[in-house]
Amino acid sequence: MSSDFPEQLAVGQTVTHPEQGTGVFLGPAAGGYARVFFQSVGERQVPVADLAPTLSWEEQVVANPLPATPENVARLWLALEAEELPLVDHAAGLTSARVDLLPHQIVLTYRVARASPRRFLVADSVGLGKTVETALILRELASRGELRRALMVVPAGLVENWRRELNDTFGLDFEVFGSDGDVTDRKSNAFAKHNRLIASIDTLKRPARVKRLQDAPLWDLIVFDEAHHLTAYRTGSRVTKTQNFKLAEALREHGRDLLLLSATPHQGDHFRFWMLVRLLDPRLFETPEDMLDNRHRLNAVVFRRTQADACDADGNPLFTRRQVHTQTFTLSPPERGFYDALLEYLRDGYNLADAMGGKARALGFVMTVFQRIAASSFAAIGATLRRRLLLLTIHEAVVCDDTLDADGRDRALHEARELVRHMHGLADDALGRAEADRLLAAARVQLLRRLGEEVEEGRLDSEHTAALEEESAAALVAVALPEERRRIQELIRHLPTGPETKTLEVLRGLGALWALDPGEKVVVFTTYLGSVDTLKSAIDRQFPGAGVEVLRGGDQGAKLAAERRFKRKDGPRVLVCTAAGREGISLQFARVLFNHDLPWNPMDMEQRIGRIHRYGQAHTAQVYNLVSADTIEGQIFLLLEEKLQAIGEALGKVDERGEVTEDLRGQILGHLSERLSYDELYREAVRDPTLRRTREELAVAMENATTARQVVNELFQDLERFRLDDYRRLDDGGHAFQRLLEYVREGVRQAGGTLLALGPTRCEVRLNGHVYRLTRSREEAREAEDVELIGLEHPLVRHLMSQHRGLGPLGRALVGSAPAALGGDRGALTFWHVQIYGGNGQYRQRILPLSVNTAGQRSRSLDQMVEVVRRVQATNQVVFTQEQRVEFVRGTLPEAVRRELIHAGLLGDGATCSLRLLAWLELG
Repeated sequence: MSSDFPEQLAVGQTVTHPEQGTGVFLGPAAGGYARVFFQSVGERQVPVADLAPTLSWEEQVVANPLPATPENVARLWLALEAEELPLVDHAAGLTSARVDLLPHQIVLTYRVARASPRRFLVADSVGLGKTVETALILRELASRGELRRALMVVPAGLVENWRRELNDTFGLDFEVFGSDGDVTDRKSNAFAKHNRLIASIDTLKRPARVKRLQDAPLWDLIVFDEAHHLTAYRTGSRVTKTQNFKLAEALREHGRDLLLLSATPHQGDHFRFWMLVRLLDPRLFETPEDMLDNRHRLNAVVFRRTQADACDADGNPLFTRRQVHTQTFTLSPPERGFYDALLEYLRDGYNLADAMGGKARALGFVMTVFQRIAASSFAAIGATLRRRLLLLTIHEAVVCDDTLDADGRDRALHEARELVRHMHGLADDALGRAEADRLLAAARVQLLRRLGEEVEEGRLDSEHTAALEEESAAALVAVALPEERRRIQELIRHLPTGPETKTLEVLRGLGALWALDPGEKVVVFTTYLGSVDTLKSAIDRQFPGAGVEVLRGGDQGAKLAAERRFKRKDGPRVLVCTAAGREGISLQFARVLFNHDLPWNPMDMEQRIGRIHRYGQAHTAQVYNLVSADTIEGQIFLLLEEKLQAIGEALGKVDERGEVTEDLRGQILGHLSERLSYDELYREAVRDPTLRRTREELAVAMENATTARQVVNELFQDLERFRLDDYRRLDDGGHAFQRLLEYVREGVRQAGGTLLALGPTRCEVRLNGHVYRLTRSREEAREAEDVELIGLEHPLVRHLMSQHRGLGPLGRALVGSAPAALGGDRGALTFWHVQIYGGNGQYRQRILPLSVNTAGQRSRSLDQMVEVVRRVQATNQVVFTQEQRVEFVRGTLPEAVRRELIHAGLLGDGATCSLRLLAWLELG
């Protein structure tokens, strides 16, 4: 070192710089400069005159040890627990989310969180909670401080479901990306500015968006839901990659961790599945054939559990049995006459749409929606036809106005006014006419806004869009059938009056059930609001004391409120659900479900059934499907059931009642949904009354789905199944939760708050003007509205941990003595916060205790003090000099920590780590 260099600067010395902050002196450089490694910017050369020596954090900690009084020990213990609790094994088990944590979910979360790298396909079957599993993984990584940036790529129809689950249930603070979401990229790169995003795959796969994604910082975790849509095909020697697959390829190396979710990841094509696996690990299999020959290697990247594998903590099956009854009926003569006339109208609409093409496809959309609505109820289709007739009439008035045909305009407006009056039951007086004019004006404004509107692609893919479908079908009047107004008027004149046959079947079923058990709770699913209103009125008339709750949609709060009202013992006995009830509610306290109408996609019906046939159902779930045997929709449903039954019998997959087993049904229907457009199937059936082509198409699709299911089972047969022993090895008997409870008690006491027990599981905390009503029972938290579950992400716990982590260096070093019963060596027990950085953004945190005796060696007896830190007693007798403490924290102990990390396999080639001393407990 040159003579003009300050003597007080030694290599390894901690220094401060006015701009760069704290750093470590690495050595001199030419021209009066020094080489310094700064925590904020890395290595830099700065003028030596700008540097000032300072004590490192570790030196500050051990500079002024305090006596181990009870208050000082408690304060240090709280600081350590605030660091350690989020890092315990299975920290997600300490979540305050109001959900049951099932054994297979806990095992999956643990394995993913502990893995490196974290790149997996989660292929659990339908009903096992892949959304909850993903949320638990996110929660675990966030608790460990290992998740800052996360991107959820999901189908458009599931964006809201993911937002609700991640934010409302697990408190993970995700934003929705897209034109209708929380953030967009119109003015800046939202992917760089926002760290937790949910986006639809269709929104992200545009080339410009892919470029912005790649320009943004790396993601800690990327999740693709319904990952079987990430497809690459091989035709001969040519490989075709879809835009979805290209998006996944582009993001694969732009994230540290990658999760693919799919209940049906393998569509019967080994090449497609091999390409999907290559997104996770391109080196795992060289070819699809290699994958078949070495399928056991799939265990490295694939988790797959079925309903048969899953059980509760005591080993009991999660799911009770279910019985599905198909109740067929025939239409009454008036209903049959109307239905035949409607079919002719639909057929003409489909034919015209096909013949005209282009914008006329909107007419095909209208006919498809009408066909759906008619399959729900005649009341619903009647209401929609009247709405379309009104808007067609208003449209004629607009056209006449544009062509200066005043008489035609006035005639059309007069007809429209009368339609409004009859639709809303308005009197033919001054008030009634004024109200009719107001409603007519509003309808005219709405129509003008929607003229020329494009039909959204994929709108018919989800039962959730029923309300939008009804409105759109009525309003898309720019293209219409010749004389469509006259034809609709004729249809309305022949609309059946009185109770519908299907409604009578529901009433008959309810009467039979309540004759056996007057308190039976019954769920009725029907899609359209016209059907809902008809059902509610009929049930109220027939059973005036029963009570009918209606779940029409709205936000999650409205849905849960309807669920709670229905659940009350003295509450309504019937819950009528629209499509909004298909997700996000739990109705396992009811065991009977009526499908008043049948969704075209049978997987949608499985989701409906899943509301009552789920974990927590104590009885056999009874499902009644009402099927009109003389309608096209009913015949297709029966045909599908017939083929499923035949497959089940051929494969020996029927239960003792002769019903197709659930696993086979779910597998076949899952594959079928990927091979068949139900909209096309039902639409074409209208033009093929004999259903010959429909039968052929369905037979081919079922055969392909069955083959795909067999191929999948063969490929996956070597995958490890869920074993309850795996869960039992992880179950700590509630020890971590007891630690959290004790942490909260002591933290509230130290902060000057009060904690009042309100029973065996409840307490009330008052702190800083806030009142928290808490429970330690997960079941109670799910059932009660007036309490919150204690958990790591609860605001009270987060506040306490923030305060305790902020403990400065004074108070982190204590001098005391071990309890007399323990005896042992004299020395120090230290705790280190370790951060490990690997390649591709890999990051881990650990809290590592390390002891040293007076000879500078590890001590087994001091190591045992980790469990009894709170029992340390005060003493004035020090063990080490200040110079010895500094020597230990600057060199001896950090080197020992690094050796421990290497020995544990945590500090591999290319990995680096940073250390921070959390506590020094000197024991004499």
